[in-house]
This record gives sequence, C-alpha cells and structure tokens, in this order.
Amino acid sequence: LVGMTRKSSSSKHEISRGRSEDIPPKHDPLLPSMIVFDLDDCLWHPEMHELPGPPEIPIEGELNPLSPGERGVVAMQVPRRRTSVRLYEGARLALRELATDPKYRGIALACASTSLEPSYSHMCLDGIEILPGLTLRDMIRYDQIGRTGHLTSRKTGHFRLLHRESGIPYEEMLFFDDCNWGDHCADVADTFGVVGKRTPRGMQLSEFHRGLEKYSESAEQRMRN
Repeated sequence: LVGMTRKSSSSKHEISRGRSEDIPPKHDPLLPSMIVFDLDDCLWHPEMHELPGPPEIPIEGELNPLSPGERGVVAMQVPRRRTSVRLYEGARLALRELATDPKYRGIALACASTSLEPSYSHMCLDGIEILPGLTLRDMIRYDQIGRTGHLTSRKTGHFRLLHRESGIPYEEMLFFDDCNWGDHCADVADTFGVVGKRTPRGMQLSEFHRGLEKYSESAEQRMRN
C-alpha cells in the first residue's frame, strides 16, 4: 500500500471533491483545486506509531459535534485495548463543510502522510465516517502515505506523486500539516510554491478557514501579476 495512489470509491452522498464525469471542475479561481491534509496530529490522533496494534474495530458515535442525532463510525479502536483513533473536532467540522457546502464542489481532496504504519492509516481512512455512509476514503481522492520507495520523511516526494497523478499545478494546492516534527508546509512552499497552513494542535476549524484565506490571497496576487 505504501506509495500507492487510491481513487475514492463511489458514495450515495453527492459531495464536493474530486474530478469525475459527474463532478464539474472547480470554477472559483480563489479556491484551491486540491486540498491536501496530513493525517497524524493534523486530522486525527494519536499517531499511528503510538498504537499497540491495528485499529480494526469501528466505534459508533455522534458524527456532528454541533448537532446531535446523526450517528456513524467516529473512531477505529485497537482490539482488546481502549486505544482508538479519532478526528480532531475542528477536522471533523472542516470535512463536514467540504462534504456539504456546494461551493467546494470540484475540489479534489488528498492526503500526504509520513506514517510509520501506513496500513493502520488506511484502516482509519476506510472506516471513519464524516456523514452517515460517507467515509474519509470516499472523500479523499488521492493519497500518498508512508516513507519508503519514492516517499521519504520529507513530503516533497508525496507532492510530486500527487501532482503527477492529478495533473493539478502545485500553485493550485492548499496543504494542512501540524509541522510538529519538521516544517513540511515551509518545505513544500519553498520547493513547489504550495500554499500551507500549520495546525500545531490538531486542526481547528479557524485554521481551516485561515488556510482558505491564505490561498485566496495567493491566488489574487498571481492574477494581478
């Protein structure tokens, strides 16, 4: 699985990601064509290498932190342990916004992770839901996970592969990363011109919106030049 790019499976939900026959290209030049997320300590916690085993058991709960009543898989638990992987609240709210707001339709979602346990990461992508029946896997069109082969502890390799697979220019990408183990946002910005937003305490909804603002400012500057 390491280094593979997966395209999302079909879903009963009509969501605002990816490029396919039924999803038109993004048309707002002030929005990114691709949003790339780090996983560990950005979208979810704990980090995969901290788990005592594979997170195989789906845990149900409330999918909407702001409005109870919508239930689904909110975490993946390690068997015979209490350890489970959960999204940060801000990440869950940001992903719900991406899934439900029509203005994001046509934006491709991706992840770039240097996970030491890629198979664990894929279990979480496959299992955790954002809306009932809509998993992270359904939303994330491209993924580059791991640090072997073409992938290293730097994320420049991840972005080269995302660019190659998607055809999306680097300057049309927005990247979120906790940057607690190295400033990946600065690295891909300096190397490729990707707009980045750090999420050092796990993604907060305000950081998601600030990242979109940063991208909009960058796009406006490009259009003026």
